[in-house]
Amino acid sequence: MLDEELQELKTNGNVKTKTSTKIKKSMRKSKRISVDPTGFHVSEVDHHSKEDDDPEEVNHRIDAAWMAPRDHSVFEFRDISYIVGKRKKQKQILTNVSGRVSDGSTVAILGPSGAGKTSLLKALSLGITSGEVMGSIELNGKKLTSQGFKDHCFLVEQSDHHWSFLSCQETLMYAASLLLGPGNHSAVVENVIDKMGLQSCKDTKVGNDFVQGLSGGQKRRLSIAIALLKKPAVIMLDEPTSGLDSAASVAIVSELRKLAKSENLIVIMTIHQPSTKVYNDFDQVMLMSKGRQAYMGKAASAHEYFETIGYPMMQMTNPADFLVDLVNADFTSEDSVIAILDEWKRHLAYKTKRCKGRKVEVDSNDDFHQLMRRKKSFLHQLSTVFRRHGLLVARDPILYVGRIVVLLISNTVFSLAYWSSRDKVQEQSINFYYANAWPISLGSMFAVVAVFVLNSEFKSIMREVRNGMINPVTYIMAKTILVLPVMLLFGAAALSTGVYAILGLKANYGVYMVMYAISVFVFECIAEVLSVAFINPLMGMLCFLSIWFTSFLFGGTFLPPDDLSVVIRWLYHAMPLSYTFNAISYHVFAGEEWPSCIPDANAGAVCVDFNEFPREEPITLILESLSKIVPNVSGDDNRMDAMAIILGMALGYKFLYVAIFLFRTSQSTKLRGVCEDTFINRDDVQST
Repeated sequence: MLDEELQELKTNGNVKTKTSTKIKKSMRKSKRISVDPTGFHVSEVDHHSKEDDDPEEVNHRIDAAWMAPRDHSVFEFRDISYIVGKRKKQKQILTNVSGRVSDGSTVAILGPSGAGKTSLLKALSLGITSGEVMGSIELNGKKLTSQGFKDHCFLVEQSDHHWSFLSCQETLMYAASLLLGPGNHSAVVENVIDKMGLQSCKDTKVGNDFVQGLSGGQKRRLSIAIALLKKPAVIMLDEPTSGLDSAASVAIVSELRKLAKSENLIVIMTIHQPSTKVYNDFDQVMLMSKGRQAYMGKAASAHEYFETIGYPMMQMTNPADFLVDLVNADFTSEDSVIAILDEWKRHLAYKTKRCKGRKVEVDSNDDFHQLMRRKKSFLHQLSTVFRRHGLLVARDPILYVGRIVVLLISNTVFSLAYWSSRDKVQEQSINFYYANAWPISLGSMFAVVAVFVLNSEFKSIMREVRNGMINPVTYIMAKTILVLPVMLLFGAAALSTGVYAILGLKANYGVYMVMYAISVFVFECIAEVLSVAFINPLMGMLCFLSIWFTSFLFGGTFLPPDDLSVVIRWLYHAMPLSYTFNAISYHVFAGEEWPSCIPDANAGAVCVDFNEFPREEPITLILESLSKIVPNVSGDDNRMDAMAIILGMALGYKFLYVAIFLFRTSQSTKLRGVCEDTFINRDDVQST
């Protein structure tokens, strides 16, 4: 078999071109054998078009390649410095941090709060988008780029952003589909579930703050399981034991070390206060303080180094506590901390030039990821994301289903409040207007919920885009396709029972529902913009409510635009509800038959004798009379123009949302290389 021969080549370490009779007979196509640049495995690369591939055979090759362990990988970073602020307000966050790690190693970055641990991890994962970052980051001798990180690395952030209403197994199956392409990857998923000890909870929904689901440790193992599906060269973790008890922390770090050894991975993590058991599972540690290195080397040798410089560790002491206490300037003499940092600099064995380090050159062919890219077409990603979020739309009770229920109930109550407007007489025309204005007002206001939920979704999508799981355009397209019919469901929920069944409206139902959907859709687009414009969803929700109240106040229901100050008069024309109220009022009034009214002492505020205006349409006369009370009502049929303007506003907000979305998901660290003298420790920094 092809896979057996390739595995034999990998085992024997033969990196050369080889063509076998079995390969020719089984594949009947030209091949060459090459090495993955990140040391995945020896594998075959096709010289034919992808249309000639047998889908089942390609899928088998992907799964077989996934099961094979990695070959040699080296991750190296040199002279990483990070500066924020300008001129007098500049602050040095990181200063000349260097290290070199080979596969199979687990590296912990230790240090007190404010030491620069998270900043370093962000720099290594190309996640810093502000300030100035200098230095060099390489994977197997090649500069690590944003695309290179997406292909060969994975970042597990401190907060686990998963899809709350998918089960553990469903989350992994969709992740496998996005990472490995179409096909049945259940064997791969089961393998990962077994490795991460998730068998007992694989059918449990992830859950969130409102819905009970996986525990904190299970969510963290799920995050690592998704990383393993990618088969990365480097896994970076930010505080993987944060929020976990001691037993769970030990289990997580122990499992990471086993995976690093068995899968030939490079594991780099920041960790705040590990126990002795956790510390003993580290191969190497980097101790940091004030953005500088105080030590980088074998974890088991750290206490020996500090003993040689005059800081012996007492027996029965947690090594991690001992190290962190030494460099914690908040509770230790600052002069002592600086002395330790300077001593490490003097301890470094020799000088070298920045950017002059020996490169590890590896063949640039990456067959495993070539196979995956050939399988991961744009349409496949779109289909997978569409199916996943279609399932989430149906299951999530907050974003859409909950609003449908609330709209149905609230508009039923409002229609009962305006029960008298069932009698289509002119004295009830004002009540009839408000009975139809409230449903659209409530429907647009409830979009504030979308700001909160979509902000959480955006954080999950950011993680997937950054780790090379999806193209952000596929998410935008899938969500847009799914949301459009939901807007019609909002219209059906708001109008069917309350307006049509209770109030007995006769206006065209289909037209009214489309007008309602368009009017709500513009506020949904505003919510989308605010969900990605602010990191904190509460700020976005406050901004949304401000926009909605401004639109409601200056929508012409209460104040005529001519009475507004010139400074704010533009708000009437810029807010969607002014056009919505105008169009909907004409639609609902035109669908009814209004009897004439004889003005007398008992007549209502609107009372027109149609006989006095034989050439005018009754609907025009009623609406012109009503416009004296409700300024935005008009006797002219402006429905098409109003809906076109509202739709144009919605598209404008949608384009703004797409622009912000793509900008934020495309941001990555811009490293500026420097060539000054630096120190690299021959024994510790380059130890593997």
